Amino acid sequence: MIENSDLFTRPGLFQSFYHRHPDGICLVDAEGHVMDANPSTTQISGYTYEELTQLSLRDLLGDPSSANVAYEREFAVPTKRLMRHKLGHAIHVRIAAIPLAPQLVPHENSNPGAFILFEDMTEEEEQRRRLLENQQRFLFISEESENIISSFSADGLFTYISPSVQALLGYAPEDVIGKKAADFNHPDDNEELQKFHLSIAPHQDTGRFTGRVRHKTGVYRWYETTVRYIRDEAGNIVEAIGVGRDITDRKQAEETVSYLAYHDALTDLPNRRMFLQHIGLVFKHAKQARHGLLFIDLDGFKDVNDTFGHDMGDLLLIEVGKRLTQTVGDRGMVARLGGDEFTILQTDIDNMDDWALFIEQIQHDVSKPVVIGDRTHTVYASVGAALYPIDGESVEALMRAADVAMYHAKYQGKKQT
Repeated sequence: MIENSDLFTRPGLFQSFYHRHPDGICLVDAEGHVMDANPSTTQISGYTYEELTQLSLRDLLGDPSSANVAYEREFAVPTKRLMRHKLGHAIHVRIAAIPLAPQLVPHENSNPGAFILFEDMTEEEEQRRRLLENQQRFLFISEESENIISSFSADGLFTYISPSVQALLGYAPEDVIGKKAADFNHPDDNEELQKFHLSIAPHQDTGRFTGRVRHKTGVYRWYETTVRYIRDEAGNIVEAIGVGRDITDRKQAEETVSYLAYHDALTDLPNRRMFLQHIGLVFKHAKQARHGLLFIDLDGFKDVNDTFGHDMGDLLLIEVGKRLTQTVGDRGMVARLGGDEFTILQTDIDNMDDWALFIEQIQHDVSKPVVIGDRTHTVYASVGAALYPIDGESVEALMRAADVAMYHAKYQGKKQT
């Protein structure tokens, strides 16, 4: 077994350390001339051993103005400097000087020289440069982006939010960091957000949530947020990165399209599609109740439309729609099927006398004169009535019965005139 005290006296130990060390090590004299250099120095600098021994330290550092600098004092503390490579480009190095003990030099000299250590920092500096560029790029993106970039801790607190939040939602970043997302969400959306969190699978890396976020003014904006989850080795979520974009305009457009798909563009009443869906649901969930269906056709409308034009006819239809809606109230649904045809569904009819009075009230309200501009118009309602389940047990059967009844009423009305 080798004693520790013997390690430093073993022949060749220092030479092995000197030649195999990954950092450059060279011996310089008192004037800074290179006396010796290890292989790592040649690899870092690009010079051969022979070329290095013809150079001084100031030649390597490319700093002729520091010819009289005492390097063993300047680099007593490791210092980052640029060193000139043989090919001309600069190398980032960390330099340290270890002064030689005077007794190691055969002749008397107050400055016997020093060992100079070169640690190649080029790759580290390049990584640092790329990191700074990435940070600057991220800062630019986060400041200029029309999205909001954020990060959350495992317990849902904001740990970062991009400066764009101020332009988009009115908050300064410090108003948000440290708070929970739920503090800014619409109360009706927080339950959905909780369900979203609970639905995250053990190995799920991304997710997307759509909800309303409160602007500082109190107005809510729709945001679609894509989330990336950062997990530890055990698979637990330790952080989440979110990118949220304002989709309020898209959401409003979708709602408008959806609304128009189920409403009449002229009268704003439910259209045939919505009416059929509604009556289908009523029949499905209230099979034991008695429901009434009315088909209404306007007598005299065609004359107004043909004589005074479609614009006048449209205004007349709008007024009739308003009157029907007011008469029906919360007792049922009014819809426009198209042209001058309307329909009404009244649910849960208990008293047939009330049902008859209801029909008479509709006919009376529709027949009241309508004043449009400087003209007065009068139309009448031919009403066809059908009862579920007496006149039909399906939507189709009941609508056929009401349609037949309406044409019968129209025919009777013409006979009377």
